[in-house]
Amino acid sequence: MNLTDFAYGFLAAAIAVVTVHQCIVLVLNKAGLLPSSPWSTKPIGPWGVPTIVNSIFWGGLWGTVYAGVHHWLPGSETWCKGLIFGLLMALVSNFTLLPLIKRKPLFMDMNFKMIACVLLILSGFGMTTALLYEWLRANSLSSFL
Repeated sequence: MNLTDFAYGFLAAAIAVVTVHQCIVLVLNKAGLLPSSPWSTKPIGPWGVPTIVNSIFWGGLWGTVYAGVHHWLPGSETWCKGLIFGLLMALVSNFTLLPLIKRKPLFMDMNFKMIACVLLILSGFGMTTALLYEWLRANSLSSFL
């Protein structure tokens, strides 16, 4: 594991947020299942950064986590490791991070429609992150030089 792998993880996840993550949000929003708008520039957080920038940053950090743990995830296929990672992200973030840090209700107050939406979004994000990460590692800049 080296610093380049973590950079690939961040980049893969950032791309996954802008593409697949937000496309799933778009579909769920248009279906009336999710109130969030995709690619939103609405200010969020204490610094007022656009929502999409916030999502890219935090998604990228999750990508660095993926880079660090993907060897230990079960499954032989990259997409399967990504799916498992995305589902684990949902569990970790909704059972620990959001309730403890943001004082949000435990797993969205057991709203099963929202739980299904989050699981769908994060499983797509995880699979895309994993596939892009492996592609970036296989096609690193050193192979072009």
